[in-house]
Amino acid sequence: MSKTLCEWKKKEIESKLTQLTDIVSPSHYLCKKCARTANDKKYLCKGIKLK
Repeated sequence: MSKTLCEWKKKEIESKLTQLTDIVSPSHYLCKKCARTANDKKYLCKGIKLK
């Protein structure tokens, strides 16, 4: 995946819901810019590790 979650369009979110679930669970990183979470920093624009 080359796009961060911030860049996903609404239609992409709807059509890739299974993939999205895999990306966000379990969450280990939080984006400082958009407050999204993911299990890998590469999915976020400004990811920081959760404590």
